[in-house]
Amino acid sequence: MFSFISIEFGLSFIAFFCLYWLLSAKPQLQNLLLLCTSYLIVYLSGKAQALTTLLVFTVFIYAISIRINHGSKPKIWLITGCAITLLNLILWKYFDFFRTPVGNSLDTFGLNSDWLASIILPLGISYYSFQAISYLVSLYQSRSKGQPESRHLSLPALALHLAFFPTITAGPIARAYDARGLTDISGKPCGMVTQIHTQQCRRILAPTVALSLIVMALMKNWWLSGWIADNWVDPVFANPMQYQSLEILAAIYGYTVQLFFNFSGYSDLMVAIGLLLGFRLPVNFRAPLLAHNIREFWLRWHISLSTWIRDYIYIPLGGSRHGTTRTQLNLLVAMALSGIWHGNGWHFLIWGLLHGAGMILLNLGDLLHSRLRHCTLEQARNGLSKSGKAGKIISIVLTVHFVCFCFVFFRAPTLNDALLLLHALLYNHINVPLSTNPFYFFSLLLLAWILYPLLAKFITLLYERADTLPRYSLILPLLLLLVLVLICAPAGIPGFIYANF
Repeated sequence: MFSFISIEFGLSFIAFFCLYWLLSAKPQLQNLLLLCTSYLIVYLSGKAQALTTLLVFTVFIYAISIRINHGSKPKIWLITGCAITLLNLILWKYFDFFRTPVGNSLDTFGLNSDWLASIILPLGISYYSFQAISYLVSLYQSRSKGQPESRHLSLPALALHLAFFPTITAGPIARAYDARGLTDISGKPCGMVTQIHTQQCRRILAPTVALSLIVMALMKNWWLSGWIADNWVDPVFANPMQYQSLEILAAIYGYTVQLFFNFSGYSDLMVAIGLLLGFRLPVNFRAPLLAHNIREFWLRWHISLSTWIRDYIYIPLGGSRHGTTRTQLNLLVAMALSGIWHGNGWHFLIWGLLHGAGMILLNLGDLLHSRLRHCTLEQARNGLSKSGKAGKIISIVLTVHFVCFCFVFFRAPTLNDALLLLHALLYNHINVPLSTNPFYFFSLLLLAWILYPLLAKFITLLYERADTLPRYSLILPLLLLLVLVLICAPAGIPGFIYANF
């Protein structure tokens, strides 16, 4: 399986990087090189099946985009394009549901069913499907405003947008056009159309920041995430009944931190690769474990997905335009669909419903607070965190614990496994002895949580001063940190958890 954290990719990227910037005078040739490289990565990761699926899908979306831009009844074409895209995604993501009955049916008629076993989820289909829907909706909205020509991607440009290798494996979900709440490392909008269609020579963006992000990504994804998984999470989730309650609690906390390190580290790496290639990709995480309620958590966690859910599920359902009850129902449906997107088990649906219920309770609490205080709903929001430093700390602690609890259902292989782990958490403190030292791990997590705001401020300061820093000022510290990662990281190449979704 292809990995972005491997010696092979590192050496290949250096060669690609040199060739890419040799073509800097002609962005069109750079785009062609990017497209060929992206298709090669898709082929290496998923063979001909993944590449064929992507090629056919790209041509289909291009044909639909032409009809939306220039044909009659553009809304019909928009609905057709989105419906077929979703049906295609559902067919691939939930093929395991159909694999057995289809195989049995073929066997009944004496037909060969062995080929069904070779069908796997094509690389990145969720991400480029979401990008395609966003693109088609933007085209339709643009035509409604009377400006279709300026919003159209050529076929090669659309192919690059959907297949761009820094985003296709596990996001971030890049938008063709600027979107509210989706910004790059400097806080600016980062639509891909203008970046792909640029006629100006590209340049390496913030190289010091890019190198820092690469080292941080390796530290988070390769070292810390792998160490937490091997030592504290995987053994407990595999057999919770043999572990003491405190060890299970450490595993629950540990999985949240592992997932954050794994996914945010991957996102940092992709943002860094984008900067080195002259592209500004959206930042996917903004200190989510410092969020003071579940609503703010989703403004900071997997931002490209949460903004997509807002724009293409929640708002089309009616958003907050039809009263309090309808608003809460829309939230619940949107989060339930988010859970289903992550996987086809009941535990994923429950995970989504729990987050939806958390947001509903938060909204109802804000509403009650506004009526008791006789103030507007906006003034009543975030009442606990606004009450003072202690209130803010309490709100953050409550939010983190709610998120950790929900992630039990996200991590467990099945709903029964999740319930078994929660049962062991409640009852294994009686006769089960400790086999590890969870207090050591709790201390590390608490120290990391205390230092986390300082690290977030340092990264922000680094972004702000990227252009004024001496180009080689951080080379030695970064090399030392990289050596530390190489020494401490577990053996093997870690996988990207979200590549499975």
